[in-house]
Amino acid sequence: MTQSINENMLEVLLSKVEQVRSWSPRVMSKLENFIRSAEDDELFRVNPIEWAESKGVAEPEAIDLFLHSAKTVLFNMDWIVICPCCGMIMHSLSHLHNMQPRHTCTICTRDDIATLDNYVQVVFTLPPAVRELRYHHPESLAMDDYLFKYVLSRNARYFVGGTNMTFSQMFPLMSKHFGTVSRGDRVTVETKLGPMGVLVTNRLADLSGVVLIGLGDETATEPQKVVFRLTASGFETDLPMIDPNKIIYGQVVLRGALYAVKPGPITLEIEQASSGDEGLFVWQSEVPSPDKFDPEMVNFTPSLTAKRLFACQTFHDLFRSEVFQESQGFSVKDVTILFTDLKSSTQLYNQIGDLNAFALVREHYGVLNKAILNNHGAVVKTIGDAIMATFNQPQDAVSAGLDMLDGLREMNAASQHGDLELKVGIHRGAAISVTLNERIDYFGQTINTAARVQGSAGGGEIYITSDIYAEPDVPALLSQHPLEVAPMQIELKGIEEPVKVYRITGANRAV
Repeated sequence: MTQSINENMLEVLLSKVEQVRSWSPRVMSKLENFIRSAEDDELFRVNPIEWAESKGVAEPEAIDLFLHSAKTVLFNMDWIVICPCCGMIMHSLSHLHNMQPRHTCTICTRDDIATLDNYVQVVFTLPPAVRELRYHHPESLAMDDYLFKYVLSRNARYFVGGTNMTFSQMFPLMSKHFGTVSRGDRVTVETKLGPMGVLVTNRLADLSGVVLIGLGDETATEPQKVVFRLTASGFETDLPMIDPNKIIYGQVVLRGALYAVKPGPITLEIEQASSGDEGLFVWQSEVPSPDKFDPEMVNFTPSLTAKRLFACQTFHDLFRSEVFQESQGFSVKDVTILFTDLKSSTQLYNQIGDLNAFALVREHYGVLNKAILNNHGAVVKTIGDAIMATFNQPQDAVSAGLDMLDGLREMNAASQHGDLELKVGIHRGAAISVTLNERIDYFGQTINTAARVQGSAGGGEIYITSDIYAEPDVPALLSQHPLEVAPMQIELKGIEEPVKVYRITGANRAV
């Protein structure tokens, strides 16, 4: 296989990435070999988590590697929004600022609010200036490659019959037609729809489509014939469209070119009346009853989600302008938040003077930042003498809190004003991610709870909620060190019921 690589540009860009920090042995050679020898589809929408596993590189370092590569334009970074029903990549955006919270899938007509936990992911593609890929020209792709590797997320999995399947594996179970049709051709599909069953016809060129839905209590005994004509402007039919082009089914909203038929046998006929060849995909799905219907039908192999990236300090350092529109808010189902504050900091300023106190507080920030970075977290903001940080995993937040207390003890021991006392609170839960003061921030009851849990802690203490302690790796981490962990109930302002927390105290951890 002959690769067309811009050798001069590749050498310059690799050199820039190599110089930004100290990488582990052979990481750069693995990246260069990947660029030179990987197949085109491997270099299109690279998943850094998957790449790390295949190359034997630590995940945090692989994420840093691709972020620095994007900063030097060795790779292009894209934010992809994925449909939770069919796994279609509804949007691929170069900048976070262009993202909208609500999306409608043109394949399955699902109308959803994208969550940052799974359905907004970050991928990296080698640009044509370095090496030309087939996927830079999607109009030239074969239909299989276009649908399975360009339109649909390749790391999406569908749980069918007790097995996780890729879309291409599930395809034979649902496909009624897939192929190219020329002007004058007719495609006929004979099938049977159950209640709320759907029969979807998609035009692959622009992913526009129409949906037949089995509605009503009456079941047809004879085949219902439905005819669509595919023209240059789309699909045409005499069948009346559902008004107001929306169906609510449990937690799911379907919105688009929706047509109702009776449950039962149906004959669908599509006449190709447009000027050129067209790719058509006709598929069928039966929908469970609302009480058994899972609105999130797609799961994923480990991926770099927006939520995970927001807990990466390298991202915030390199891409400060990558923020949402200030008017938009995006849901996060599970985020871990850590708050710190200094006990009696006002008294400290009175005792040692503003200049000495300010120098000491700045030094304490260095201790906290180091603990956050070493435990794969990111600073959200500073508030006076306090810090708010986010982490991908609860155990990382707890480890960071322990490192903070240890680091502050060491700092106090080396200082003539060594009397800083740190309070730490950690909680997890759902939140809203927004842009505030030109940076990514979080709001909601989870954030309020985390802040108030920290406010209840004493100097030299970490308070974690039962939601944090319930993560199995957290008690396992705490048991490895000489710490006292005491469960207790506390009252928090604005929360009716007492909150169970675990107070963590103790001497420096064993090294």
